[in-house]
Amino acid sequence: MASPVPLVALEGVEYRYEGDIALSGVDLAVAAGERLAVLGPNGGGKSTLLALLLGLRAPSRGRVRWSRPPRRVRRSFVPQFPAFDRQFPIRVEEMVAGARLRDRPRFGPLPAADRARVDALLARLDLDAVRRAYLTELSGGELKRALIARALAADPDLLVLDEPSASLDEPSRRRLWELLAALPPATTVVLATHDLAPETFAATRALLVDGRVEALPVTALAGHELLCGHRHG
Repeated sequence: MASPVPLVALEGVEYRYEGDIALSGVDLAVAAGERLAVLGPNGGGKSTLLALLLGLRAPSRGRVRWSRPPRRVRRSFVPQFPAFDRQFPIRVEEMVAGARLRDRPRFGPLPAADRARVDALLARLDLDAVRRAYLTELSGGELKRALIARALAADPDLLVLDEPSASLDEPSRRRLWELLAALPPATTVVLATHDLAPETFAATRALLVDGRVEALPVTALAGHELLCGHRHG
C-alpha cells in the first residue's frame, strides 16, 4: 500500500539569512492529523522551520511540496512575537471574527453559526470582558489569547504555534491545552515551545531543531533539558 501523501513536506531544504545558513539538510513530511512538538535552543532555527512549513518563507535550496494547492490549505499561525501594528484600529471581536471570512465573497454580517463559534472562543479564552477593546488596550497575555482565538476560529488544516503559552498565566495555559486537545483529529498541529508537559500536549512526534532537524523520541520529552519543567495538573 502506498504511503499517504503528506499535508506538507520539505525536501532537501536549506535556508540562509544574508548568507548565513540557518537550516540545512531538512527532509520533513508532516501528515494530516499529526501533533508535532518542536524543540530547540534559541537561535537554532525553530521559527525558521515554522515559517517554511507555513509558506511564509521560501527555501534557499530544496522545495516545499503540498498535498493540494497551498491556497486550499487553511493555515493559522500564532507567532511568539506578533509582527503587526498594534495601533491598527480593530477590536478584539472583529479580529477574531475576521478569521471566519475567508470563504465569504464579501464582508457582511456573520452567519449565526460563525458568530456562535467566535463567541464560544472568546468565552473559552476569557476574552469576553475585552471583546470590544482595541488591540492597543490589551495586556500582553490578553493579546496572546486573542491571537490564539483568531487562529482557532479559522478551523485550520494546519495550526502552527510558536511559544503560544508565553505571557499566559496558569488558568490561560490550561485553557490553551484543553482547546488544542479538542481540535478535530484531522487538524495538523505543529507546536514549538519550551513549556510542555506530557499531560498537556499529546505529541505524536517530536523534532529537535538546531541548524538541522532530527527526530526526537516522544518518550524523551519528559524532563528534556530544553523544556522548562513546568507541570500542569
